[in-house]
Amino acid sequence: EFFAGNDTFANFLRSIGAVPNNHPRLIPFLAKEVLHGRKVIVFPEGGMVKDKKVLDEKGNYRLYSRSAHQYRKQHTGAAVLALALDTFKTAVLHDYAAGNLKKIEQWASELGFDDINSLLLQAIKPTNIVPANITFYPIRVDENVLLKSVELLSKGISKRFIEELTIEGNILLKHTDMDIRLGKPINVGQFWYWWEKKLLPNVAHRYSTLDELFSLKTQKGNWRGLIHSFGMKHKIEEVRDYYMEEMYQVVTVHLSHLASSIIEKLLQKGINKILKVDFHKILYLSVKYAQQEASLCLHRSLQNPEEYGLVLEGKTARLEQFLHTVKELGLISSDDSYYIFKPKLTESFGFDEIRTENLVAVYANEVQPLQALQKRIKKAIKKHKNISDQQLALYRFDDQKIAFDYDCQWYCSAEYDEINQQETKTADANWFFLHREKNKVGVLLLHGFLASPAEMRSLGDLLFEHGYNVLGVRLKGHGTSPADLKQRSWQDWYQAVWRGYKILLPFCDHIHVCGFSTGGSLALLLASEHTQKLQSVVAVSSLLKFQNKNIAFAPLIHQANKWIGSIFPGEGIKPYVENHPEHPEVNYQNIPVKALYELTQLIDYYPEQLARVRCPVSIFYGDKDPVVDPQSSEIIMQKLPQDIDKQIHIIKSEKHGIVYENIGNIQQKILQVFDRFQLAEGARKMLEGKSES
Repeated sequence: EFFAGNDTFANFLRSIGAVPNNHPRLIPFLAKEVLHGRKVIVFPEGGMVKDKKVLDEKGNYRLYSRSAHQYRKQHTGAAVLALALDTFKTAVLHDYAAGNLKKIEQWASELGFDDINSLLLQAIKPTNIVPANITFYPIRVDENVLLKSVELLSKGISKRFIEELTIEGNILLKHTDMDIRLGKPINVGQFWYWWEKKLLPNVAHRYSTLDELFSLKTQKGNWRGLIHSFGMKHKIEEVRDYYMEEMYQVVTVHLSHLASSIIEKLLQKGINKILKVDFHKILYLSVKYAQQEASLCLHRSLQNPEEYGLVLEGKTARLEQFLHTVKELGLISSDDSYYIFKPKLTESFGFDEIRTENLVAVYANEVQPLQALQKRIKKAIKKHKNISDQQLALYRFDDQKIAFDYDCQWYCSAEYDEINQQETKTADANWFFLHREKNKVGVLLLHGFLASPAEMRSLGDLLFEHGYNVLGVRLKGHGTSPADLKQRSWQDWYQAVWRGYKILLPFCDHIHVCGFSTGGSLALLLASEHTQKLQSVVAVSSLLKFQNKNIAFAPLIHQANKWIGSIFPGEGIKPYVENHPEHPEVNYQNIPVKALYELTQLIDYYPEQLARVRCPVSIFYGDKDPVVDPQSSEIIMQKLPQDIDKQIHIIKSEKHGIVYENIGNIQQKILQVFDRFQLAEGARKMLEGKSES
């Protein structure tokens, strides 16, 4: 009906190459277009879009037919077009090989080619069907301005219209991801048996026009058309079923798919409620197991630990959005401890209401064809009760390595080429974790501003050799691009410290924290939290006062950048300042002014927390540090409580990077600090044993 008139919309559709599905010469028309090098996009049937229920009980593909009010197989138009085209191409190439140029000239003339060479160039190309999938996320069911406007102006709106205005209106008007994925091209020529390929030219030669060749109709008593005359109904269905399966293999899997599939599988087991902590663990494990399946196409939020990493705590925005929606629909309720699955989840709903009544079923149906995913979800449900804290910690460590790769990829685009090309860092900037089961004491290593875990790696190797589990943390924004650091706050750096500490906890009875420069300041801030199992802190060259007094102007320049950036396009007057690092293979060559501002904010904040530190503290600093004013260490010592074990060690050095270069044998001295505590702990346990005897 869109094409019935000659109005503006109909003309617009024709101008962009849209063709109605009831075109009287649909197949020959499209075949000619393809032979002239154009592509045909076949949009899905409506029955595939709404309830997403494309598999029957036996796992065969089907969809709901609105006209027949029942489920049926999908239409075969794409398969018919591709197989008919491949038959024609085979005949053309056969005629050329046999020297039958007159027949080729006839086809070339009818198809509008200037010469036979143009037709032959098209004939040698494979006939491909490219399965494609569009995944919208999230689907929202709340009212929108489009629906309200129509309701205001119209009366007696049908359920179908209301449902479509609700879903499609929200997709149009609210932030929605539309992920378009193309599967591997399917060469339909590979579906013919060798003997069929031999006979195809004979079939094609029975016809003199494309309309006859591609006709799918029959006349009484005389089968005409390629499909019927050659008994190709089964072949068409085989191709159709194949591209249907391939099309669903490129569904973009997201968190709502996983959560909905988990709910449905729990309901099938007769489970009507589940502890929130268990549900979150199953959901997190489903993400991690799905990441191990290379065949799955994961939404970018399942590849970025910043988005899914807090699923275990139930604090991710995408999970909260899903839960809010399904609660509003009356599908789930919750109390302090449990998620409760409501009876509505198992009710039946009509085709035109299921998206606004049971979104859980729609999401679950969409990924039902992905058998690899279904196995991973079942595994998560089965394993979640017995998975150890150490195994969970290793998954979270894996998250941090994934986050590094994600950040590197994000900030390597052309947008950041100018700043990235000035960088010289080559050292491995990712997290590292050195651990043995027998080691019961751990050390958390925190690098400095503009650097990466590589700055602490040699110290980590030394500690590991002497019986310590060692985890090297990457502060957010470091080791990737200065453009990345420009987007981060000091709270982001501190959250990375906490993540590292939680990863290390299950492996150790006691933990030491050692930080250099900014890492030392963050280590002291962590100690102020009265952290579980924290035995001591070593802070090396911790920041409080700078040798370069110009850093005091960083907040002013940052505010100026913000103000100018809000008025004019760009990043302000001075987004970066040049850096001349001691170790260019580790450090950035450019410092974001925003990062300097964040550093000053950290320095303003953490000293006031030092009075809360209760564990022993050892402070190291270089007596002629060119970056950090040595007075910083004296001030820190004064701000720490008087009744704790605190020591200060001076290293003779004219450089800042005393840990990386092991100046003054500082790495061995740090090891001795930790060993002293372990000797004391061993002596305490021995005395306790004698006392009990």
